[in-house]
Formats: sequence, C-alpha cells, structure tokens
Amino acid sequence: MLKYELIAERIESLIENGQYEAGDKLPSVEILRAEFNVSKSTIINALKNLEKEGLIYQARGSGIYVRNPKRDGFLNLFTADGFSDDLKGHEVTSKVLKVTEMKPEEYIKNQLKLKDNESVYYVERIRYVDSKVFCIETSYFSKNVVLYMNEEIANGSIFDYIENNLKVKVGFTDIYFKIEKLSQENAQHLELKEGDPSLEYEQIFYTSTGIPFDYSKIIFHYENSQFYIPSIK
Repeated sequence: MLKYELIAERIESLIENGQYEAGDKLPSVEILRAEFNVSKSTIINALKNLEKEGLIYQARGSGIYVRNPKRDGFLNLFTADGFSDDLKGHEVTSKVLKVTEMKPEEYIKNQLKLKDNESVYYVERIRYVDSKVFCIETSYFSKNVVLYMNEEIANGSIFDYIENNLKVKVGFTDIYFKIEKLSQENAQHLELKEGDPSLEYEQIFYTSTGIPFDYSKIIFHYENSQFYIPSIK
C-alpha cells in the first residue's frame, strides 16, 4: 500500500471512530503534512482518495470538511474498488458459473486494446450480499495484466488478488449505465422474472498507468441493490 493510501486510511479511521463528525473542518493541508511528516503532494493524494469515497468535501478557499456518512449497504458507483471493499460490514460472496481462457470478440478486444492473437480470462459469477442475490457479473480480464485466474480466485475478491498478489495498482474506471428488462437466463440467475427491470452497466477498469485490464458487464437485482454517488461541484 502506498504512503498516501495509508494516510487516507488513518484519516478515514478518525472519521469512523467519531473524532471528526459530519460538518467538522479537518486540519489544513500544511498541518496534515507536518503531522504525518510527508510531502504536500502525498497529503493531496490522500485527500483526493477520501473525496472520491465521499468522506470529505474540499471547498476552495474555505477548507476541508467531513461529509455525512454513506448510508449502510449502498454501493458507491464511482469507486474503482471491488464490492467487498465498498460494502464493509456485509458478507460478500460469489457463486462461480464459469472461468475459462478465450479469444475475445471484437468489441471486447477493442475495449481492452488487445491485439488479434491476445486472449483473456472470462469469469461469470453471481454475487451475493448477506446471502441475497446482488448481481450477475461477466468479466473479461486481459492476460497482459491479469497473468493467472482460476475458480478459487474467482470465488473470492478478484480485486484483492489483483492488487495484493499480482501487485497491480487499480487506477480508474469508465462506467456506462442503462435500464433494461431481464432476459429469461438472467432472470433465472437473479431469482427474478423474465421482463423484470434491471440496472445494467458496462465497466472498464484501468491500471494507474492507464492500461485497460478488465471489461465487465454487471446486471443488478432491482430489489436487493442500492447505490450511492458522492458528487462534487
């Protein structure tokens, strides 16, 4: 874990423990820099992380303020972390339907910037939160970045594996939303009826150096999923 990530975690812990509450003003960048004995850029990066997570709000010329806490059980759609990290305090599990190596179709190849001879790991799984069906997820992982994948890895947090075992730093995501009606197959997976509504999104994950490595399509259970967007001006 990088130094700014550790500092962001420490500040987050202070907020979660009640040392700073919603509306409180945090110390200035200069005070935080001196307190943690790091560079100004390290503090700025830590604050960017906290702002992206919806924990703080930086008002230019005024200061850094603590935001109201996210409601429990709501998924931050703007985070590049996996479900497990964003739904802390809840049991996130998976049922793996398929893990295989394959040559991707043209659309996926273009999204991941792959050459004609390059392959991907395809993972299809149903995700559960507190034993309730949360979504069905199909993912294509570029083998240029994700060097190995199997069912055991797919049963857990793939992003923990990517970051901690493969030492890949996840950077940012592109997300495309649409509302659809469930097909018969997806309805069966989600334990719903064909034609029920669903929120679907395509998500492309990039490394911190801008390399696309994961194209995912996620279809959420309309009754069991809740979302949160920490927007800033």
